[in-house]
Amino acid sequence: MRTDTIAARPNPISASPSNPISMRRWPATLMALMLLTGGFWMAGLAMPATAYASTMTVDQCNNHGPGVGGATTALKCTVSVVNTMSGSSTYSRTTVTRLCTLGPCSTANGTFITDSISLVSVVRQCNTSDNDTAHSINCYVNIVNNIGRGTPGAQPLTPPAVNQCVGSGTGGGGVVACKPASATGTTLSQCNGSGNGGGGAVHCTVDPQSLVSATIPITISQCNGTGNVGGARLTCNASIITRITDIAAVSVPKATSAPTSMPTVAATPTPTATPTPSQNSQALAPVVAPPAGPNYGNWLMLVAALVLVGAIAALLFRRYAPDDFKARFTRKG
Repeated sequence: MRTDTIAARPNPISASPSNPISMRRWPATLMALMLLTGGFWMAGLAMPATAYASTMTVDQCNNHGPGVGGATTALKCTVSVVNTMSGSSTYSRTTVTRLCTLGPCSTANGTFITDSISLVSVVRQCNTSDNDTAHSINCYVNIVNNIGRGTPGAQPLTPPAVNQCVGSGTGGGGVVACKPASATGTTLSQCNGSGNGGGGAVHCTVDPQSLVSATIPITISQCNGTGNVGGARLTCNASIITRITDIAAVSVPKATSAPTSMPTVAATPTPTATPTPSQNSQALAPVVAPPAGPNYGNWLMLVAALVLVGAIAALLFRRYAPDDFKARFTRKG
């Protein structure tokens, strides 16, 4: 019997340098990987990061006590802030007033306005002050945050966490009126440990319309440890109004720190020197900006880079690897 050996026909679609069909498929695969890489890269560039801004603090009318002229007879300090944020553009206008007698506050009495490209996020005023004689103490903080509708992280808006009137008005014979009476928060802390001299009054309120956004984290501390003498009358109010609105364009003002008209105080000489920024006339100081939130765009760009590296590695393997490279690892013993 005659036996003829028939040679196996080569697979027309097998991968080999001499197979034109396979060689035509390889550039198409590489092109698809390159397009995928470009897609990830562009998505990473387009994805906005959570917006955070550099911030400042206002610190005034704290630790006020008797001076060389005598005991304290009045304390009235206010802070009014308008923060504006649209995307990565920010600016703020801060107006503060100080009226302390006898003797000035921690810085000069007067009204001062400051424009800045940084936002004001921390206010501390009227803490541990006027604990020597009975008189009226009035301190107010009003913050308005205007946030552009397209700013990342602006939503949601939530009521501030309030810690107010804890351990206050314990001297007896006085009036304690606090709205709300809460001891659970850290965003807004006021009138704690105050008005304990007896026979006085503690009136402290938080605007019920107050709302905060994580994009502009606000902290207020005022009127804590203050007015602890019999007959002292403490009135402190705080408000944080946050609005999400359409902001056409952010016009960044020139940074200033200039005093406006000075109130007339009979018991306190009017300062002759004009306060300058170097004298910290408004008690504004920079604070560390909050840590940046997660930036998923960077992760997409990393994935794009890994895909690109893989495509280049596959191309080099296809071009320079020996024909029997794979067989070396798949050959059975």
